[in-house]
Parts: sequence; C-alpha cells; structure tokens
Amino acid sequence: MGIQETPYSLRLDHKTMQKIRVLAAKERRSINMQLCIAVERYLEEYEQEHGEIPVEDGNKTAR
Repeated sequence: MGIQETPYSLRLDHKTMQKIRVLAAKERRSINMQLCIAVERYLEEYEQEHGEIPVEDGNKTAR
C-alpha cells in the first residue's frame, strides 16, 4: 500500500456499511481493506476512462 496517509473518518449510511461488512466477510478481509480495494478499483477504472489523475510527489497532499 505504501506510505500511510493521515487517518480519515468516512461516514457511510447504515445500509452501505452493512453491504461493505458482508463483502468483507465474504472475501475474508477487514472492512478497512475492503474499502481500500474498492477505492483503488474505482481510481483504476476512472483513469482508464479519463486518463491519469495528476498528483504531487513528496510529502505534500492535495486537499
């Protein structure tokens, strides 16, 4: 995964969170890992359609 970013609190509605829990259990993953994989897949699909998302290198983070 690389260098960890500052923790981010993610608020999801109850039904969405329940679905994530079911998928995580089915795949034998933590909820956190299930969410990380979902985000990574979304970014990959987005970049395939729209091109690479530019980000700054180094310790600077875009907000």
